[in-house]
Amino acid sequence: MALKWRLCALLFLATTLNYLDRQTVSILAPTLQKELNLDNTALGWLFAVFYYAYTFSQVIVGPLMDRFHLRWAFGMAVVLWSAVSIATGLATGFVGLVVFRLLLGIAEAANWPGATRIVARTFEPAQRSLANGFFTSGTSVGALIAPALIFAITSALDWRSAFFVLGGGGVLWFSVWVLSTASPKLEPVWHDDPREGDAPKEKLARIIVQIIRSPRFLPVLVVAVLINPCLYFSVNWLPTYFAQQHGLLPGSQLGWILTAIYLGVGVGNFLCGAGVLTLTRRGRPLAAARRTVFLLATVPLSICAAVPLMRLSPAVFALVAVNIGLGIWVAMYLTMVQDVSAAHVSTALGLLSGCGSLAGAVAMWAVGRVTQHTHSFALPMAAFSVSAVISAIAGWAASRETSLKGGTV
Repeated sequence: MALKWRLCALLFLATTLNYLDRQTVSILAPTLQKELNLDNTALGWLFAVFYYAYTFSQVIVGPLMDRFHLRWAFGMAVVLWSAVSIATGLATGFVGLVVFRLLLGIAEAANWPGATRIVARTFEPAQRSLANGFFTSGTSVGALIAPALIFAITSALDWRSAFFVLGGGGVLWFSVWVLSTASPKLEPVWHDDPREGDAPKEKLARIIVQIIRSPRFLPVLVVAVLINPCLYFSVNWLPTYFAQQHGLLPGSQLGWILTAIYLGVGVGNFLCGAGVLTLTRRGRPLAAARRTVFLLATVPLSICAAVPLMRLSPAVFALVAVNIGLGIWVAMYLTMVQDVSAAHVSTALGLLSGCGSLAGAVAMWAVGRVTQHTHSFALPMAAFSVSAVISAIAGWAASRETSLKGGTV
């Protein structure tokens, strides 16, 4: 395996751990509601506070990733969020959970700015969609294995042990990271590329102004504030949706259903990169290839509004299709961000994803309030479909031909 793909594999594993740690509360939500007497409004706050912290931390972490040695900055970020995950298992009530979710959001904010920066410095533009699809599939793999793994740990031990075990995985990852990234060939990845000019010496305010003035910034911002809440809804609220709307209890049946649904996100991540690469190899312009892929992905997302009207089996199949489309959109969004500013990828991602995370935080709180009062998920799922259609319109504007430089390994 080429060195750059081994590096991408480690980013994939880090992203998997990132989502395992953040999703533990979501998977255990029905259990936590029973054990700690939490209603949907409280769950909404638990989900939201994570993303509020995640939002404001990304604005800070993005520039830090642009300025400091990526090898150690990224590695220590994984250690920090793993330690917080372990500490979450010590929570004794709602307040404790809120505090640890806040800290987890701060620590986990480094994953995307750091990983996308590494990909941008390592891969040529034509390969970035595939590389992004590979490492971002860690979100779906984490979501995919989380139900069965967490339910298994909880069944064998207790719900607190799930946090201890999963947090320990990050410590193990760091050991592998240190040993696997010592090659001198990777030095251009960890340090600023000469092609990036004097970007690290520029003032942050000037960098942000340059990013905002990019013609791609506004349409990608629209995609960020609409697609991020859709992803957050899927990974946070679906366990509670099935428990409350279909009467499923935490365990093997719910675990298998969630596994099938979240597998769709991973399939979508890879279909995004493979689709763009296939179309460009057949002579399609890069912009046209990207547009074709994300327009096709929007079709299954639009059916989410009908899910509340379905029985269990059709709802499961529909949500699998929805999550395939969502996986394509997540990888495509990261590719769009990399085109906003070639010289300040992490800062651009931190700014855009910060806005997306803020929108997601508000959405998670709103879902909790709405479902608590209406006892239905119809309105949130309708909003999901509308968001996908608007994202397609914005994505069209953001996907114009460009000639970017990139790739150092």
